[in-house]
Amino acid sequence: MLFASLQLSAQEDSLQTGLGWSFVPIPAYTPETSWMAALTAFVTYRDNVDPTMRTSSLAVALQGTLKNQFSLGLYPEIYLDSNRVRIEGGIEWYLYPYNFFGVGNNNPSSNAELYTPYGAKLEMRVLYALSGRRVQHGLSAGVHLDLRYDQIRSIEPREDGTIGPLGRGEIAGAQGGWFNGIGPQVSYDTRDNNFDARDGVFAETYTIFYNELLGSTFSSAITTVDARVYTSIASETSIAARVLLQSADGTPPFLQMPSIGGSNNMRGIIDAQQRDRMSLLAGVEMRFPILWRFRGAAYADVGQVASNISAVALNQLWVTYGAGIRFLLVPEERISLRLDVGVARGVPQFYLGFNEAF
Repeated sequence: MLFASLQLSAQEDSLQTGLGWSFVPIPAYTPETSWMAALTAFVTYRDNVDPTMRTSSLAVALQGTLKNQFSLGLYPEIYLDSNRVRIEGGIEWYLYPYNFFGVGNNNPSSNAELYTPYGAKLEMRVLYALSGRRVQHGLSAGVHLDLRYDQIRSIEPREDGTIGPLGRGEIAGAQGGWFNGIGPQVSYDTRDNNFDARDGVFAETYTIFYNELLGSTFSSAITTVDARVYTSIASETSIAARVLLQSADGTPPFLQMPSIGGSNNMRGIIDAQQRDRMSLLAGVEMRFPILWRFRGAAYADVGQVASNISAVALNQLWVTYGAGIRFLLVPEERISLRLDVGVARGVPQFYLGFNEAF
């Protein structure tokens, strides 16, 4: 989901308590969607002028694209009990034709099978600060819930007229179904800001177990490890680094398989064109001021998907790099509109998004 918004309410360059909101229709573009129109309302709430206290937010986004992709979603990030509790996630309804390119690390675009899922999902994470202070002051733990239903309405032949493995029903999840799971999550967070961090550490891991007891059509376990470090090197200039590992055990449907690519994970690679039972990526990004509310970024990433950790090979790594411009919509909260270009194997891709990639 990509969405962007423009601040309409009057804001001063200092933190204020109470509600704030942004709302605007805006055209956008990604390689996976072509041109899109996104209508987004972004609501924030702050009950303390202390800048170390996190701001709660709720994005409501309605999206349509030239590829007949439609979605409606609510995306909350809520802080309660003086920031001791964090609730975040999303509720989505979608009719979203998309391409399946196969399983593996070098799937060409000619492999594409256009499938049309119609469904809804609820993903929610609830964390409580173990220190008894705030979730952004160290260690917290909680649960991660993922409920999803997909009806695969159609699967089209490839461009050359052949029927691919998805159309032949050889791929788990080709008929859709329920994907329901829950599991533990542990997080360590000392970031100075949750929209555009410039100092601190963020690390979390969780495993979601999907099984028939929860009504899931498939039984699998999906594990994610996400580690990020942010450090300031000059006035308003910072370095951000990230390592992301995902693995799938059991019988995961193709929709749950770890992948690389997209607007947040290795910009320049088509989202989920490369997917398998595990994915690994690492990236670094420099963020710096340009003029007035404009900021810039330059970044590079390496990554790969594989059937298991022993199959990861240095000569099979994908390398991406790029740069972008941000416009601060709400400077005191560091909420921004983001335009990026990412390059993989000499081919540039463009992205218009909201806030930093990580």
